[in-house]
Amino acid sequence: MNALWFAFVTGLTTGGISCLAVQGGLLASSVATQQEQKLSGMHVGMFLIAKLIAYTLLGFVLGLLGSFFVISLKFQAGFQIFVGLFMLATAARIADIHPVFRYFVIQPPKWVYRLLKGQARGQSLFAPAILGFLTVLMPCGVTQAMMVVAVASGNPWMGAAVMFAFTLGTSPVFLALGVAAVELLKRKVFAYVAAGVIVYFSVLAINGGVALTGSPYTLQNFYRAATSDMTAYAKGGQVAGIASGVQRATISVSDRVYSSMVRKLKVGVPVELSLTTNQVNGCTRSFVIPSLSIAKVLPETGIEVVAFTPMKTGTLAYTCGMGMYTGTFEVIP
Repeated sequence: MNALWFAFVTGLTTGGISCLAVQGGLLASSVATQQEQKLSGMHVGMFLIAKLIAYTLLGFVLGLLGSFFVISLKFQAGFQIFVGLFMLATAARIADIHPVFRYFVIQPPKWVYRLLKGQARGQSLFAPAILGFLTVLMPCGVTQAMMVVAVASGNPWMGAAVMFAFTLGTSPVFLALGVAAVELLKRKVFAYVAAGVIVYFSVLAINGGVALTGSPYTLQNFYRAATSDMTAYAKGGQVAGIASGVQRATISVSDRVYSSMVRKLKVGVPVELSLTTNQVNGCTRSFVIPSLSIAKVLPETGIEVVAFTPMKTGTLAYTCGMGMYTGTFEVIP
């Protein structure tokens, strides 16, 4: 029972805000897509119910199969970029930029209409249900930490209960976003505001997806390059010390940043990278080096050691599991 309470409180606090950055755009897109209908409140409810069901099923599978069930980094990155592009098209349709964007609407197959025996209602509720279910393919860093708890339970029913409690805890934040979007869209003038909100979320999703591919071309790195701090960052970087044929570096992890005095690694020399956390509950707990297919969920407080050998020179990017918080090492000859 303590595990379930912990999962619920985590979702209610850090989980809701963390997941909103990646998944909130899907909810806003869903509500905006159905702005002409009269079931806006039901749109939000259907989205949240589908999301709750999806993560409960995921928890069941995780408890049953353990660590064998993993969403690959490449798939998550590609799907996140796809969702971001879909949201951009949705924003363009809401702002009535061009008639072509009217085709970017999720429509149910005809058998769904017949099953629900109400075409208007079936069409209205299908899209938010699908989008809510698809959030399972975009887990934020805190969600990934809960997935580890589900795996560690070793019991499908306990795994399902953990993910149910966590997702239930995140629901108030998503409900608030959905209700706000519904109220804004009651007034035609706010359609552009809604489009702007969706564009913001879409940019976050696309940028996060790019970061998860291991690319250094992210908004975070462009920002660093555009500020004077980048020069100091580049010049002040220390080369990892080597002892007994192994180079060692430490990254201090907080809720919103990765920081390290070491910024340069030697190519071809084994690395022991120590990741230190102290009461960290944000998505930075999900640590990823995309180009090396390394993914670790860090403890709230403790030290996690990641071992690897950089085999080529250049920029080695690392990021959180959402692609929001990033950092790089420069691999030198």
